[in-house]
Amino acid sequence: MNNDMYTKEEKYLEKVKQIATKHIEKTNINILKEKEKIFEFKKFIWTESGSMNELEYSDILNEANSRVHKTENQVKKLLKYEKICDSAYFGRIDFKTQEETYNVYIGTYGLLENNKNYIFDWRAPISSLFYDNIIGKAEYEAPMGKIKGEITLRRQYKIEEGRIKRIIESDINIDDDILQEILSSNSSEKMKNIVTTIQKEQNEVIRNTKDKCLIVQGVAGSGKTSVALHRIAYLLYKEKELNYNNILIFSPNNIFSEYISSVLPELGEENVLNTTFNELVKKYLNNEKTEDFSSFLERKYESNTMVKNQDELKSKLDEFIKYYSSNYIFTKDFIINNMSINRFELNNLLIKKYEKLPYFERIKNLTEYICNRLNVSYKINKNKIYKKIINDLKIETNPISIYNMFLEYTNDERKVIGRINYDDLEYIIYLIFELNGYPYNTKVRHVVVDEAQDYSKLQFSILEKIFPYAYFTILGDVNQSINPDNNYSSLKEIAEIFKTNPKFVELNKTYRSSEEIINFTNQILNINNASAVRKSNGFNVNVKNVKKIEEITDDINYLRKNKMKTIAVITKNMKETNKIYNKLNKNTQFSVIKNSIKKDHVSILPSYAAKGLEFDAVISYNDIDNKYSENEKKLFYVVCTRAQHMLIVYNK
Repeated sequence: MNNDMYTKEEKYLEKVKQIATKHIEKTNINILKEKEKIFEFKKFIWTESGSMNELEYSDILNEANSRVHKTENQVKKLLKYEKICDSAYFGRIDFKTQEETYNVYIGTYGLLENNKNYIFDWRAPISSLFYDNIIGKAEYEAPMGKIKGEITLRRQYKIEEGRIKRIIESDINIDDDILQEILSSNSSEKMKNIVTTIQKEQNEVIRNTKDKCLIVQGVAGSGKTSVALHRIAYLLYKEKELNYNNILIFSPNNIFSEYISSVLPELGEENVLNTTFNELVKKYLNNEKTEDFSSFLERKYESNTMVKNQDELKSKLDEFIKYYSSNYIFTKDFIINNMSINRFELNNLLIKKYEKLPYFERIKNLTEYICNRLNVSYKINKNKIYKKIINDLKIETNPISIYNMFLEYTNDERKVIGRINYDDLEYIIYLIFELNGYPYNTKVRHVVVDEAQDYSKLQFSILEKIFPYAYFTILGDVNQSINPDNNYSSLKEIAEIFKTNPKFVELNKTYRSSEEIINFTNQILNINNASAVRKSNGFNVNVKNVKKIEEITDDINYLRKNKMKTIAVITKNMKETNKIYNKLNKNTQFSVIKNSIKKDHVSILPSYAAKGLEFDAVISYNDIDNKYSENEKKLFYVVCTRAQHMLIVYNK
């Protein structure tokens, strides 16, 4: 690039910063004004609350809350303009149509002044040209239809602290310098956004709004979770009536939820609702204690218990529900307050007329019918009559007791007492919902399920019924399945659960790990479907047999000398995690990960808690007499694919 071109670019950046600075000054004034008004409201409420009636007090409080909300929005604007001043944009394309040529600068945030877009938000329709096309003929989907033209220039920028550090005339090549620079950098305690390096295949997933159910199968490090979060940001941008309360993410655990918590705020959006399957269904279990997923895995791998045939169990459950629903009938006439109804009449309603309803919904309908039949108030008498029906039918209503009946029905000698095991939870919930009806949620309009390979078909069936109007984005990798009860050959198998003809997408490029680590991890599962984008860094995977765990301290020092900032020791189980922590914590500052990754600490965690996380370097540790068995190789694969730059493996 010649000096004249570079000077033009500097002038353009200065113009952008001037506009952003003007907005900062204006926004600061607005914030001060709102703060003054909030203070006045608070003072007024404090001095006049005694003389106000309830309606006046409510109105003034609502107005104060509205002012606080406006102030919060102004603060968000302020942060956006400050970030523009620091790093305004990362890309530019010149797009020539028949009418004119557009200079399109693309950034994390848009900047509009006097109806001119000085920066286009990365989610704007025209910005897709930057991610999807090389120089030459191109087109994009705009609100008014398809726009065709030609890309005549494509540039990438590195702008820091308001100054241009680098400009590259670039193509869409995934091996470009800026991508490699970002990939070679150190990881951090929180997941970063990938807005500057979104690849074409990732962009197609992010911007897909046509398919009601999108299933993404991606290899370890392919950016599945990042894509899901950027997809959420895109949907919030595109669909103005959508807000963060309409989107729900299912995460594998709380550690992972905390790890991804900074991505959406970095993109200018609030964090959306986040839960686990366990947390979602707990409220329907009358506060019964439940085993979480990590504890289930610990128990399952420690005891090496038999793998459940989930399809067979589901079939037996459906059989039992039919048996339960037809077994409880009236054996005598229904009598209340010296009035009676013939048992045959009631059984006909219960077994035939209401047959398509869940069993306890039938009883509710029957309660209303009896009230009408006896000409008594339903509102006053419904509870009394409902309880009498239950007593007359001698029905077992406690969910745990019903599940124990099911276990007895299938000749299973177990009995659920106290804490509910995770692998029983979905079957108990299925029984509850099939017998009582599903708690339909119409508020959630988009559901994201991450680590889908660890959800059963029954769990997906339950989610599909709870959120009947929601779009679904389902992401996972069958090679990272750590739930021994699940055995998907492909996530395509999930598609049969949904009635909306799901679209299936595969992501086979991995951006996380070095070439050496990818080659090693491919050998664990004897696969070759993961190809490394990150170039070789010259560090081979170090595999060694170790009896003394004190060697971990030496290896950590070695990794730190090689400028590895985030380091994790990932053990096979929690027993080994505690053993290392107790023995080595005096020499090395360890943190057993519970909710978040701590800066400057060496993280230590069991294999099944590592899902979705990544570190500069990983030490895969297991005792020499506790090696990963054949049926645990996917667990071992998960552990090793957490490493970005360096991997040390003990006792393979």
